[in-house]
Amino acid sequence: MKKTMLLLSLLIVITFTSSCWSRREIEDLGFVMGLGISKTEAGLYTVVAQLANANAIVSEAPNSTEIYTLVKAEGLTVFDALRNLSMIAKRRLYIAHLTAIVIHEEIAKEGLSLIMGVFLQDMELRLGSYVFISQVPPEEIFDTPNFIGLVPAMGLELIAENYGANSKIFISDLHATVEAVNNPTLNYVTALVEKIPGPSNSEMSQMNLSRIVIFDNDKLAGYLDYEEGQAYNFITNNFRIGLIVFEHAGSKDKIVIEILESSTKIIPEYRDGEISFRIVLNIKGNIAERIPILQGFSELDIVPVQNQLNQVIEDKLKTAIDSAQQDFKIDYFNLSKDFSRKYPKEFKEMQEEWNDIFSNAKIDVEVKSSVIHSALNKNRGRI
Repeated sequence: MKKTMLLLSLLIVITFTSSCWSRREIEDLGFVMGLGISKTEAGLYTVVAQLANANAIVSEAPNSTEIYTLVKAEGLTVFDALRNLSMIAKRRLYIAHLTAIVIHEEIAKEGLSLIMGVFLQDMELRLGSYVFISQVPPEEIFDTPNFIGLVPAMGLELIAENYGANSKIFISDLHATVEAVNNPTLNYVTALVEKIPGPSNSEMSQMNLSRIVIFDNDKLAGYLDYEEGQAYNFITNNFRIGLIVFEHAGSKDKIVIEILESSTKIIPEYRDGEISFRIVLNIKGNIAERIPILQGFSELDIVPVQNQLNQVIEDKLKTAIDSAQQDFKIDYFNLSKDFSRKYPKEFKEMQEEWNDIFSNAKIDVEVKSSVIHSALNKNRGRI
């Protein structure tokens, strides 16, 4: 009897839990890979969606312009514009696979918090999507076909994931974006994407992450070049792998150091009403390339190279810090997080004026490097 009741109970549970009451057939969905947001001169929001054409992608020789479709609509708000896309698109838009969000510069200047609400409310959206700023309409960025048969939004995602090959750029995902714009003590940072001509007349245009975009909280405030970008990644502990090039003080040879490991420790201090920071950077690398000025190679001591590398990086970091303090007067390194962890009570009292306080803080930099080997040959200590 007990076995019969148990089997009956299992049968009832299986019957009522195996149904697909909310199923959506894949043929009825339009997979959105990229989403762009801009504004018209009349003040309406414009949303452009890049849809993947699955049938063209899986074909043997897909045309680069047939693997995606762009649809665009306007609305009083971003959500209104998104809903208006349904009157244009032939399928229900599905954004769970969204890889890239491109926001026009004008909206970024007004403040990202004005448009972020719609991304928080959509339960389908993954927060790992990358966020970019563009100085041209987003549809121009997404309409960048390529010869390798990749949807441009997916190509943009791959470019973003490869930033660690040089650490000159930093890209925020949607999770970091939402966190920053909803926290008045954080200053947001992400990358600028541009469309550049191909290397020859026969080549297609290409996408390029050209600068880091810095914000005063959620409002666009300026841009950092590649040199400042490397310094930003060093200070914020986001440096992965990259090259440092300098002229050797003795031989005048061009020396290229490949940084393989980087670790930053930020030590805040608050004494007698004065705030200061000590930034200690530890790096490991190898000599990846040496271009002699004179014909032939002379012996090169590793220790002097390490000392000069320390000075080169220290100067790079000090220049970036001076720019943040004097030119922008914005703590886009977000040293406030380190200070608030150590001095939570004091920070709470000064957070409203933090950028001004940061601009006057004393910041010392110390770089410790270790050139672990030469990638040029088997010698150790001298090359």
